[in-house]
Amino acid sequence: MKPVIRSARAAVGLIVVILAGCDNVSWGGADIAVVPPPPRAVEVAEGTQEAGVEPLPTSPILYYVARTAAGGIMTPVGQITGDSLSPIRSAGDAATYAGRFVAEFMRQGAEFTLFSGGRRAGTFVVDNAGVPETPTCPLLPTATGTLELSGSIAAAEFLALARADAPTVPPRADRLEVPAGVRARIAPILAERAVRARRAQLPGSWASAIEQVTVFPTGATGNAYTATLLVGDTLGPGLDNDGYSMFYIFAPTTSQTGYDTVFVNYRSYPETGKAAPRMIDYLDWSRDGTPELLLQVYGINDSWFEAVGADQGGKWRRIFRDRCEEGGRMLPAGVETTDSAAADTAAGS
Repeated sequence: MKPVIRSARAAVGLIVVILAGCDNVSWGGADIAVVPPPPRAVEVAEGTQEAGVEPLPTSPILYYVARTAAGGIMTPVGQITGDSLSPIRSAGDAATYAGRFVAEFMRQGAEFTLFSGGRRAGTFVVDNAGVPETPTCPLLPTATGTLELSGSIAAAEFLALARADAPTVPPRADRLEVPAGVRARIAPILAERAVRARRAQLPGSWASAIEQVTVFPTGATGNAYTATLLVGDTLGPGLDNDGYSMFYIFAPTTSQTGYDTVFVNYRSYPETGKAAPRMIDYLDWSRDGTPELLLQVYGINDSWFEAVGADQGGKWRRIFRDRCEEGGRMLPAGVETTDSAAADTAAGS
């Protein structure tokens, strides 16, 4: 966003008659006071922030788009800062801030590039945007719009960036699919080893406990996979704070003879409260050569966004979390490591 030059100008001009150097003059029974002119207008230099006005994001913004029968709904997720995301939050009047956000970034006719499965999927054009009438936390604007999709894209949700900020993604003819062997054998083997290492309750059926398995490319090492394991829970809002979830990423070993977990996030609900992660999609929005992953995490009565990515050393970590606690207070958000366990290996699989 380019800063806007603002000028403070006098609204009313004054016509002053000065007679004989006097400050007060009588004229036909009326007293006339000589008023000095107002101070000269001061120009606000470009790049400075108007006093008392919260700054809007200055880096590219990642958005989430959900497909609807009439088109799509778009919500901002976070501001891209290096290899992480920063929450979009107001420290003052959240509704005013959200309204300014709409005026700056989500005007009618604004175009956003859509991504699905790491590749360009089309364009989202804003029809209307505004601030939700029902108070939410965080209070962020939403936009409804038209989806202009490429080819036979059937995805129900997308990642999006403003057209000017969209990264160039090499074309790929087909969408990656999870091999049956990875879903049926590798994901359960690694899940069992990770669960046993954490001394957690084993599920009655590994096949039914693993709710989601997805695939994404990592470059030279081949494809990596994510999975969500749930015990005593379902992948959605509701239920209670019993059970646990485990979101994990696994990739081929350097010798290509098996798979290792490179990231494990185990959450015991009695300790952390319900938090059931679902993989939304991936995109190299930081442009460092490795995709970042956007997750939606479900609580009992709410849901929020989280993101996972690899640092320059190749270590996977949680890079973003934006959730409110009860009462509307924002919980701390930022880079946070997890109980990543590189020893959870399915060698020779």
